[in-house]
Amino acid sequence: MESNEKLKSFDDQKLIDIVRNYRQYGYSEGIRNAAISILESRGIDLDVLQLKGGLVNSTYDAAKQEYDAFESASKFALVFYVLMLTFRILTSLAKDNEGLQLVFVILFWLSFITYIIFLIKSFINQSQYYKLIGKKDNQLIPALYFTFGVLLYVVMYFVFRKQIRSEMNEIR
Repeated sequence: MESNEKLKSFDDQKLIDIVRNYRQYGYSEGIRNAAISILESRGIDLDVLQLKGGLVNSTYDAAKQEYDAFESASKFALVFYVLMLTFRILTSLAKDNEGLQLVFVILFWLSFITYIIFLIKSFINQSQYYKLIGKKDNQLIPALYFTFGVLLYVVMYFVFRKQIRSEMNEIR
């Protein structure tokens, strides 16, 4: 109830902003629906507002989709990175058994190839994300990954994830 009274004190433009960007403000779907009801009670035609793009933040939705794809690809890359390291260690531990060593070498290379595929996919998603929000993507980062090796990946995975999450709240 208290939030409804506060919403009623806002002007129409602020309510439209809340309806459009409720997720960035950390509001629930209920707050958004209450703001829509207030706008309707003030005679604001929601069909016209929807046609003008006032009800949905399509940039945010597209950026969220790219972020989700980035996060998914990054998680798979991280899993295959860990598998790759594990198979590399197991290969060196299986010195006495050539057959087992060969299996670990094959699994290492399969993990490595899969890791690279998901790493490239995460770079593409990250680049698309930055394009959508109008921010210039730093092309140096992928070059660093490939130049200095996959050791940077674990650190950069967590850095980029945190950075993109915070940027999502700034999309208007």
